[in-house]
Amino acid sequence: MYAIPTAADILGVTPAALETALARGETIRSLAIACGQDPERMTEAIIDAETADVVTLARIAGFGADAIAEFARELRAYLVAFVTDGAHVADRLFETRTLQPV
Repeated sequence: MYAIPTAADILGVTPAALETALARGETIRSLAIACGQDPERMTEAIIDAETADVVTLARIAGFGADAIAEFARELRAYLVAFVTDGAHVADRLFETRTLQPV
């Protein structure tokens, strides 16, 4: 996952420091705001970093355009929840949406 390194780079901290803050209950969004960063910019940077590789791999694997678009929408929803509310909330999307393995 590129979310941690991407967010850490924007915040100017190490990935380990970011993971420690997240373990304390902070969110990437709350940390972005505390550091004077735009949380929407942070979210979009993380989505961009994650989505490019996923779409490329899905194309290589032979998924059709509709399946790739659906997965990209769900990945975006997951990442928005991850940034805004934390992994525990985002993981619930994985358990209840079609991101679930078949």
